[in-house]
Amino acid sequence: MKVSGLDLLFLEVNSIEESIGFYNGVLGFAVNKHSPDSEPPMATLVAGALKITLAQHLETMLKRGRGVSFFIGVDNVDEYYQQLTERGAEVWPPADEGWGGRFITLQDPDKYRLFFVEWSASEGEEDSHEPG
Repeated sequence: MKVSGLDLLFLEVNSIEESIGFYNGVLGFAVNKHSPDSEPPMATLVAGALKITLAQHLETMLKRGRGVSFFIGVDNVDEYYQQLTERGAEVWPPADEGWGGRFITLQDPDKYRLFFVEWSASEGEEDSHEPG
């Protein structure tokens, strides 16, 4: 078996409307489907090949987002940072790290950490995108 990549992120959220506002209004993801009257209320958003499905559930953990971080590749992290700050996002400035990328970080309304990364190509490791 060969894994082709991550096809879908499925996130439980406290408020479907607040989360759509963040992923669509702040990050610029397109709303593909929104079913506010389904049980549970759900929405799917897309950005490139990435799909994120949000399902509204009452908070079942003491704190959502604990121990979960998402690394999402972008073609120009500095340009995306500028767009996010213009939209009023609370985002950490771009930083370079030794693990091969320049990134920005922010949290969604449920405290999931999102890293938007412009990966740098290093010799022989073009497909290695693992921080740490």
